[in-house]
Amino acid sequence: MKSKLESKISVTFYLKKVSLKTEVKKKAVYATIAFKGTAAKMSTGIKCENPEKDWKSGMFEGKNFTDENLKLLSIRREIESYEIRFFKSADHIKAVYNGVENNDIPMTILGVLNEKIIEKKSEVTFNTYKMYVTAINSFTKWMHRTKNPDFGVHQSHPQKITRRIVKSYWKFLLEQKVSYKKKETTRKESSAAINVSKLGTLYLMFYNENRDDIDGLVVNPFISFKRTLKKHELQEQALERELDWKWIDKIEQLRYQLPNGVVTNEVDLTQKDCLHRNGLNYDERIVKDEKLRLLSLILAHTGLSWVDLGKEDVFQIQRSITGPVLIGRRVKTKEKYTIPVTPKLEELIIEMGSLPWKPFVENNVLTDHAARQGTYMNFYNYLNERLAPQIGFDEDDTISPHRFRHSFAMRMLNHFKFSLHVVARMLGDLESTVRQNYADYDDDTITAAFNEEMKRYLKNKKDNDKSKEEIAV
Repeated sequence: MKSKLESKISVTFYLKKVSLKTEVKKKAVYATIAFKGTAAKMSTGIKCENPEKDWKSGMFEGKNFTDENLKLLSIRREIESYEIRFFKSADHIKAVYNGVENNDIPMTILGVLNEKIIEKKSEVTFNTYKMYVTAINSFTKWMHRTKNPDFGVHQSHPQKITRRIVKSYWKFLLEQKVSYKKKETTRKESSAAINVSKLGTLYLMFYNENRDDIDGLVVNPFISFKRTLKKHELQEQALERELDWKWIDKIEQLRYQLPNGVVTNEVDLTQKDCLHRNGLNYDERIVKDEKLRLLSLILAHTGLSWVDLGKEDVFQIQRSITGPVLIGRRVKTKEKYTIPVTPKLEELIIEMGSLPWKPFVENNVLTDHAARQGTYMNFYNYLNERLAPQIGFDEDDTISPHRFRHSFAMRMLNHFKFSLHVVARMLGDLESTVRQNYADYDDDTITAAFNEEMKRYLKNKKDNDKSKEEIAV
């Protein structure tokens, strides 16, 4: 339990030499600020010409020093009157008194969020930083629209931020509508959860930094209200990400009319600014779109994750004893993947040639987060702003690189009937991860497997076997 002395601010004065010369008697008056076991020294700007005669018990002595004593008392009164919950240490108090920091610790929610986003900027990629900014802007607009005050973050504040208040903001997010491809769709619960989570991360930074110095801070109110999904619900959600293979067929049928004499795999765009189409000339834009179309098909036929496309040798075909393969280790899981290369896949890889960006993975480590995010968003925008309208894509959800991975896994399991073990190895994941996050056997596959096994059994069964009634063939 903290003592009353430790929880108060106290100021005392003392004299300090202004010269190392013994003949100089003059000294400067300094203040010692004590707070929570910390101390800070600061100059008052006052001098004492004859310390032995004019200074006693931490103050000037004599009627001739009324002005000096009044100034010292004014310093003491001002500092000791500070509200202690706003300060972390004696140095903090000194800084505020000297004007170096003015209300250094924000005590309103917008003050906290806006302070911490500055610190967060240096820790995350630019695109992630923008997500934090968007979350703050959304919360600020909600406060203004609903005429809410800038809530306090201390328990003593008359209008402190609470979990109930954040819940009303959560409901507001769920009621919002977002426009995509001129269609109105209700904002998904996951989007609202991400928004609130970003705010929670920033507030938690503030809370952890100051909770030992400021008693009574509000505990993080931005805890997600998203319902925790059960395992089977997560699996169902993952399976819904599969793209119907008819869209892959339509992507294959779509071909961009390249300029005369231009061959896709002979054009190298790695030195161009491919994140912005205006960084390319007309011919290069068409070639880039064709490369991205071919990449869509390659992803659908390999299940590669996006970050692995940052490897310089990701499409280097290895010749094994049993046939050509793409091999490597996933950047994320470090698990080995082995993808057999069919003639169709090899044709796509050769036709595409080099990817339209520089590598951003080195020695199986992501080295350029900004490039990874920039290329992803560039491809994502291509898929949904140009490719989707061209193939007549009419699903409510968007097309994403990750959905190609889901489609590959589901097709391998349920169309070609590969084992879960083989699919997991091709994806570079564990079987349990594949089942939970990517794919699972559908009902038709289970029924077909059952019938095949039963046919095999019936062929070899003994005459006295009476289990025929259990067969569903």
